[in-house]
Amino acid sequence: MADGIDAGDRRSDRCPAISYQELLELDGDRAPDFLRMESPADIPLEPVAASRYTSADFLKLETAAVWHRSWQFACREDAIPQPGDCHLYEVAGKSAIIVRQADGSIKALQNACLHRGRKLVTEPGHKPQLKCPYHGFAWKIDGSLSCNPAPWDFPQVDESCFSLPELAVDSWEGFVFVNFDRDAPPLASVLHPLPEHFAGWNMADCYQAAHVGKIVPANWKAAVEAFIESFHVTCTHPQLTPYTGDANSQYDILSDHVCRFITPLGTPSPLIDSTSFTPEKLIDYWFANGSRAGNVDDENAPRPGEQPRAFAARLARRNWSEKTGRDLSGVSTAELIDAISYNFFPGFSVWGGVGSHIGYRWRPWEGRPDRCLMEVFLWVLPPAGEAKPAPASFNLLAEDQSWSDAKELGYLGGVYNQDQVNLRPVQEGMEAMGEDGVLTFSSYAESRCRNLHRMIDRYIAEYQARREARS
Repeated sequence: MADGIDAGDRRSDRCPAISYQELLELDGDRAPDFLRMESPADIPLEPVAASRYTSADFLKLETAAVWHRSWQFACREDAIPQPGDCHLYEVAGKSAIIVRQADGSIKALQNACLHRGRKLVTEPGHKPQLKCPYHGFAWKIDGSLSCNPAPWDFPQVDESCFSLPELAVDSWEGFVFVNFDRDAPPLASVLHPLPEHFAGWNMADCYQAAHVGKIVPANWKAAVEAFIESFHVTCTHPQLTPYTGDANSQYDILSDHVCRFITPLGTPSPLIDSTSFTPEKLIDYWFANGSRAGNVDDENAPRPGEQPRAFAARLARRNWSEKTGRDLSGVSTAELIDAISYNFFPGFSVWGGVGSHIGYRWRPWEGRPDRCLMEVFLWVLPPAGEAKPAPASFNLLAEDQSWSDAKELGYLGGVYNQDQVNLRPVQEGMEAMGEDGVLTFSSYAESRCRNLHRMIDRYIAEYQARREARS
């Protein structure tokens, strides 16, 4: 990771068009300091083996080293509001019960009966106890044994010690994270700087307005990589280019586990001919194709000479203030309109800024290198003076359904359909490359893709070192 650099410092691996930091200067307001700094990657430009996406053996190693030893977003606290409420989180053969305790705290327990190993919980919901349907062993929600159905036949069992193993669990801004590694470092030590950057964005106050998932025919890394760079926008999402500065995006490696990109909106892509785009045309096109700022009409029209970014920020500031009852007069243009996407290693992404927040989660699926589960979340601030609605239920789409079938995603469903069109051919192409095939990531725009592999290699090295030390 490179140290932060001064805004305005230009590098040869950047698009020669106006930079994101220069766009912030033109906005005329003061974005927060953490948006006014850059932390570009300093990662060797080495090729990446295609077999990392196609090999069952590599997925097995990756599973043990990464997925069984990293902090992962499991659920929102709102999903388990009352004592005994349980959420089930499963990944790569591991299963955890996330359960609200009587004192309001949260525990994560291993989801397996200590008698014969049957899963205790197969569906989320309220559980007064964790009872095994096979033979009747039961545990309290704190994990302590409450029922041994045949104590005379288990002389070896000390019931005071026959508790469900606890897993590492912690929360941040309403997000509950779990780690299957008993020696896991504290969540706070790897989450930095997300808490500092999100401090003013009210994530804890948001409710889950949508949760949609789909099995994707590609390796989990290929799916993640489709959402951590804007390089693909011009070809994959051409309808976005009149108002999306894809090549103007800024990419930052903020810590070992946290990286981000910031894509400016309200400015055309430098990769298209925008000479005929007047501000009025750009605004009309932008708001007709899915702006989150609101709707353009006679009451909400641009002022004479008002630039697209300024207009969108003004409209978003007014609309979000009215909806949430919050004073947004000091909030910057960038926080109101730009795509500010943070990733937490290995497979969680959350958008920053003011208003609604998009989230993504990716997990390997059924031990197959060519399958993963992708989930999309929408988190929204409730209207002023109103309690949070109950969180939206999980809508798992069938393989033959499109993302557009999830009406709760709105215009985003069509965008995700375009992303998915690439993923099966990407996976098939990497398989066709064979054992010697390699991928070539760019220096800047795909720096977060290269960082993903750097972190996987680091986790694998640490995992192998621990195994050797124990042998």
